This record gives sequence, structure tokens and C-alpha cells, in this order.
Amino acid sequence: MLSICAALILAVPGYAQTAPAPDPAAPTTPDPASIGGAPRWQNRGRWNFGLQVGYGVENAIPRNLSHVNMLIVQPQVGLIVRDFAHGPLRRFEVVNEGVIGNAVHPGGHMWGNTLLFRFDGKPYGHVIPFLDIGASAMHTTLATRAPEVSGYAQFMPQAGVGIQYFFSPQRAFVVEYRYFHMSNAGIEQPNEGFNGSMLTIGFRWLRRPGGADKGASRLNPLKYILPGS
Repeated sequence: MLSICAALILAVPGYAQTAPAPDPAAPTTPDPASIGGAPRWQNRGRWNFGLQVGYGVENAIPRNLSHVNMLIVQPQVGLIVRDFAHGPLRRFEVVNEGVIGNAVHPGGHMWGNTLLFRFDGKPYGHVIPFLDIGASAMHTTLATRAPEVSGYAQFMPQAGVGIQYFFSPQRAFVVEYRYFHMSNAGIEQPNEGFNGSMLTIGFRWLRRPGGADKGASRLNPLKYILPGS
């Protein structure tokens, strides 16, 4: 008898409780690292720009003769070569960086150019770590003050690690540590050279999607950065 009553109750229309269907218009919690469904580090096209200020000091490896201190301004233009959807490496870039500065001690100007290969890592919230590997070619009068180097042409192979903090879409603060070696590559003798460390801070601009392309960027966030998309 009980089973028959239960069957009759369940058969009454509207009595059985069902889960409500999701409301497509209901607001969802936005991803703090994205805007409009697109990541903050999305870039329109392949070009991006930056500006950093670096302060470098000679270290005691193998010895510190002149206690060189350098203040350098580094304007940058980056070319996104490729983006990767998975794995620890998410973006590979080639960065062209200017060298405009002065040896605060012992004196002498420095100007030239740096070519860097930049490897951007997996994003963590608003932060993206990166690795730089490259070299500079520059004209400097440092050799007139520091016996470690000879001639006006100097080269500076270097490598660094840093982070980009995207405080808003396509806008990031950058902090980086680099280790470098400066010498003239044997063009003039003596060519002892020296090693040093540099800390840089700066700002980075990525190009924001504009106008009618915004809707497309929400549907395909990688439209502007992946080749052939």
C-alpha cells in the first residue's frame, strides 16, 4: 500500500522537485587575471614596447679593480615570435633594447644596443616570470678610466630573470636581475674585461585590441598573438 501511495504522489505534476536550470544572464565571477574573457597579457599583433632603468656594479669575480658603477636607460621594442597554449613556456620573444647611460664611477658614457631572447613562463595570477639571454654592443669611454677594458668598442653578454606584474590589461611593471660580462672580444689588448650584476625596473606596454575587434577577442583570446589565427 505504501509503495502505491508513493507512486501516486510522484506522478502528480509539479510535485517532484527538480534542480532549477542555470540562468544564462546570471553574473559569473570574473577571472582576476583577465578582462572581457581575455588574458591581461593578450597582445594585438606581434609588437610590444617597454622602458627600463638599470643600475649595474662590477663584482669581485675574478677581482674588482675599478669598482665600476653604471646607470643605464633601456628603451625596448619586442617582437612576439610564438605563443604556446600549454607547458612551462608560454611565449617566446625577441627584444631589441637600447643602451643609453653613463658609468657613475669611474666615469665615461655608454651607448649602444642589446639583442635579447625572452622566454615568458606560465602566468601565476597577474604575474608572469621570464628569462632573458642576449648580448650588447656599445661605444663607451670607460676604458679611459678603468684598466679592465681597452678601446671604445665593448660587448656585454648577459642573462637575467625577472617578473612582469600586470596591474591592468596590457600594462605591467617589470623587475629583473641580470648577470653580465664586459670586454672588447679581443679587438684590442689587453682585454681583461670584468663581470657584474645589474638590477632593472621598468614598465611594459602591450597593444590593446581596439574597436570592433574586442568582441572577436572575447571569442578567441589568442587571435592576436598566435600565428595563423
